[in-house]
Amino acid sequence: MSHPQFYGFLANSYTSALVSPKGVIEWFPCPRFDSDAIFCRLLDKARGGFFSIQPAEPFESQQAYDDDTNIVVTTFRTEQGSAQIRDFLPIGRAAIWRRVKTDIPLELVCRPTFSFGATGAAYEIIKDGAVFSHPERTEAVKLIIDGPMEKLDHRDHWRIGPGEVTVVLRYAGDYDRELTMLEEPLSNPISLDKGTRDFWQRSLLPYDGPYPEAFNRSLLVIRGLTYRTNGALMAAATTSLPEVVGESRQWDYRFVWIRDASYAAEALLEAGDPVACRRFVEFMLNTVDLAGKPYAAPFYRVDGTRSHGEKDLLWLAGYQNSRPVRVGNAATDQTQMDIEGDLLWVVLRYWRKTHDDTFVKEYWWAIDTLVSWVAANWNTSDASLWEFRDDDDIYTHSQVMCWVSLYVGSVLAENVMHLDIVAKSWKQVGDVIAAHIWRDQESSGFPFLTQGRKHRQVDAALLTLPLYGFVDVSNPAFTSTLQQIEQVLLHEGFVYRYRQDNMGTVRYPFTLAGFWLARIYLRLGDIKRADELIARQLDCASDLGLFAEHVDPKSLEPHGNFPQLFPHAGLVTTLIERQLIVGQEVHKAGKEQEILPSS
Repeated sequence: MSHPQFYGFLANSYTSALVSPKGVIEWFPCPRFDSDAIFCRLLDKARGGFFSIQPAEPFESQQAYDDDTNIVVTTFRTEQGSAQIRDFLPIGRAAIWRRVKTDIPLELVCRPTFSFGATGAAYEIIKDGAVFSHPERTEAVKLIIDGPMEKLDHRDHWRIGPGEVTVVLRYAGDYDRELTMLEEPLSNPISLDKGTRDFWQRSLLPYDGPYPEAFNRSLLVIRGLTYRTNGALMAAATTSLPEVVGESRQWDYRFVWIRDASYAAEALLEAGDPVACRRFVEFMLNTVDLAGKPYAAPFYRVDGTRSHGEKDLLWLAGYQNSRPVRVGNAATDQTQMDIEGDLLWVVLRYWRKTHDDTFVKEYWWAIDTLVSWVAANWNTSDASLWEFRDDDDIYTHSQVMCWVSLYVGSVLAENVMHLDIVAKSWKQVGDVIAAHIWRDQESSGFPFLTQGRKHRQVDAALLTLPLYGFVDVSNPAFTSTLQQIEQVLLHEGFVYRYRQDNMGTVRYPFTLAGFWLARIYLRLGDIKRADELIARQLDCASDLGLFAEHVDPKSLEPHGNFPQLFPHAGLVTTLIERQLIVGQEVHKAGKEQEILPSS
């Protein structure tokens, strides 16, 4: 089955955009990932703004990335000729550049709106394009067309080409103050194109394992979802793309989820970039609150401030009429007990890779705060990593991550800070947590671990227990857990996060969970089955190699916010782990061969 066509992802480490296979930019929040979108036709075909460059006559289109970059190339073919657009976001500016090379005339439509389509733009036609401004605020975008062009009768329509044309859309958050920026002449388009290309290609890391194209693409998505000024990592580029079309599971993911971002930071670390990992960890440690729960919310805005509440944008029809469209996320008010452990695990991994005692000492105040709070509050019910609404429990995964917090704290206290009494105290609390987890398992009456004390079924999060060192993959209880997960949640090579929650039946597999299971098979030494599972997960990438949160197992169409950080981080971590394990097996086989007697 071929990969389904879906949107191309553009980014410049400040914000992002999505361009359709037909050359229409339908998503562009400005000036940051978590800002209002000026193009949001993705969420409403009628009211959402868009930016289109297409042939006027019938055409076929094809889309690809320019080598290992976040530059999308769309090629049009008609009976009269062909055209090509190179789309990218310039590094350092909230702007879109569209470099056009065409044999035929193309029609350009630029229709920005403000406040997610709630407000139409006032406009002023100028010599080389137009200025679109908010009628009530000092906020504007300027369209600049450099090359053959003709203004058409409609206010936002132009004809461009044939020939080479550079089309630029620049954003100014304060039109009065930044007017001079909008009036700057265009940079050399060839030089800017090359500079952007070089920026992305230099962000790749050495890798010589299987699926190098998928590895590089996932790394580029992680880089593209990184907020460059502080290393924050966004959970996804979009809001309100539904898990199930026409239903209500759609959320705003344009935030720095501690859990999701920690997975990605670990992936960057394992792939060979401790600097990017450290930048994220430093960002997160600097958000620690010394009063109350260290992380009062499970996610933050890209500047480290807390997002408050959730709002339904009732004027938008939603993606394929999936209402409501939401901005903000009510999960900001949830208690989630795993997130301190998610981050502390990455701190430990970073320290073990780099032996950077100075970093640990510099941030001991934050590490101590995190571990001490968990030590005092670990037996608190929460919403779990799945962020259940109104369904708190003592969830097994959350308890294990509390154990991780105490384990990390004890290791760092003993080996870096030389606080032996503190280390012993934290280790003892960790032992108590572990004893409670195993007592819960025994009292359940099942031979396997369950999702929680009140939720006596398995979920995919139980696959992470060996990945965090809580239990060995060969432990009998985990073996039974794995068998139950394979029986209940694994279907045709895809893994569901769970089967049912208080919102109903889960319809589609969770893309990250497939990579979790592949890592379990790798640790069991079943390389063949791990490879089959990895290949199956790669089947559900889009034609451009991008993953959403969920996938339709029949059509392989992406569902949920897109592109999603989770699966791209999961792919990188899994391929790196496969490379290490297979390398160890080869080395071991070589050693055994060396000591065999000659025949």
